Amino acid sequence: MIVTTLAQLDYPFLGSLSPYANEIDRHSLDWAHSFNLIRESDLACADRLHYGLLAAYAYPTAQSIARLQIAADWISWLFLMDDHVDEAGIGRDAEQLAQLHNRFVSVLQGDEPKANDWPLTHALAELRDRMFDYADITWLRRFSRHADLYFTANRWEAANRVAALTPTLETYCVARRYTGAVYACFDLIHITDQVSLPFYVLHHPIVEEIAGAANNLICWCNDILSYTKEMRHGDVHNLVLVIQHEQQVSLSDAVTQALIIHNAEIERFTALVNELPRFGASIDGDLGHYVIGLQHWIRANLDWSRTALRYALQQS
Repeated sequence: MIVTTLAQLDYPFLGSLSPYANEIDRHSLDWAHSFNLIRESDLACADRLHYGLLAAYAYPTAQSIARLQIAADWISWLFLMDDHVDEAGIGRDAEQLAQLHNRFVSVLQGDEPKANDWPLTHALAELRDRMFDYADITWLRRFSRHADLYFTANRWEAANRVAALTPTLETYCVARRYTGAVYACFDLIHITDQVSLPFYVLHHPIVEEIAGAANNLICWCNDILSYTKEMRHGDVHNLVLVIQHEQQVSLSDAVTQALIIHNAEIERFTALVNELPRFGASIDGDLGHYVIGLQHWIRANLDWSRTALRYALQQS
């Protein structure tokens, strides 16, 4: 089924790869290791995951290696945060999880880490300081808000698991936009590619719809490629599995329905891009770069997933 769905997933725009790919991929692992987020014994295995490579696909036109490294380290932090929460066993403890997430948000907003904070918190503070080298307080607040929504959505998923609750398709599709931290990753286009858009552009209805459609495509693509993994782990938070549960259809039919939903969103995204509003030459240039950045992210997610799945199949 993995091979079939991979063959059926594609986009009408090409991907690209940053010339800094190998350097930032290695440096992200070294950065994580310096904060004890990766053990020495795990480095060889982690090297195969290529978190930095995802950033190199997602931000191929980053203006400098330092800017791209920020995005690569944020992506690495997200993956490793999930691992650490799982290892600590607090994913089913709503109070502990909320305390940890609130601490992360407070650090993003300017608090300094304390000696007894998790290594993740210290790493996040260092990353925040580097972000602040290239962004203003307005940007950092927006990024923090999107990160907070991601943490909130994670707790929603955790509560569902404890209650053995499968969400409805409608509820899931709304929540899924926040469970992948995608909006925060879109914010980083402003740092990597030196894109500057005023609030009234970012919140224009069509621009918001374009970003939302891009987010949907990334998350639904992930779901279509990962539903077998979620099944093994007993996790219902997946577009395919939610469709199967709600419509009481076979797994194969659920995959087909998920692909139909995904492919319709490609058409919607393309149509919205063709309706991009105009704001004047200087803003329109940055807005065009931002939309291209969204396309890079959509394509990067698929291309990097193919690399990751190839490795998983080799190891199985």
